[in-house]
Amino acid sequence: MSSAYGGRISRNQTIVRAADWLRRDIPYSQSNSDARWDLNRGRRYRPDCSGMVSMAWALDPTGIGRALVTWELPTVSSRIGWRDLSRGDILLRLVPGNRALEHVQLVQAWANPAHTRVWIIEQSGTATDMRRRVVTISAIRAAYAPYRYNRIS
Repeated sequence: MSSAYGGRISRNQTIVRAADWLRRDIPYSQSNSDARWDLNRGRRYRPDCSGMVSMAWALDPTGIGRALVTWELPTVSSRIGWRDLSRGDILLRLVPGNRALEHVQLVQAWANPAHTRVWIIEQSGTATDMRRRVVTISAIRAAYAPYRYNRIS
């Protein structure tokens, strides 16, 4: 993995970075003024769902001026098939008519051998903040789409 922000990143390092925020139970906020340090204290990220993914992928918020918002994540990632879903990928819900309904979850691992359930890490809102939980693909398939960061290896 490159140590440079915005460079290549491994799937394992992506999960380690997200797990650090999970361990620290970073409180949810959509305000850039509440930005929190990443694992290495190299950059600060807005602690909402897309800010957490930006942090996990080690995007460079100084290069773009801020963490990406949910609808901007496809500018640094590509849609993939459900069968290709792997750790470090995201499940993205885009709702252009109502941006407040948009959300993103980071895939940690498959939760069963049949690949019908997946562990996700997410910054889910002020009620639960950072959390890890299992989601069932059949339950989210209609609303979410899988994406892969273009610089993950």
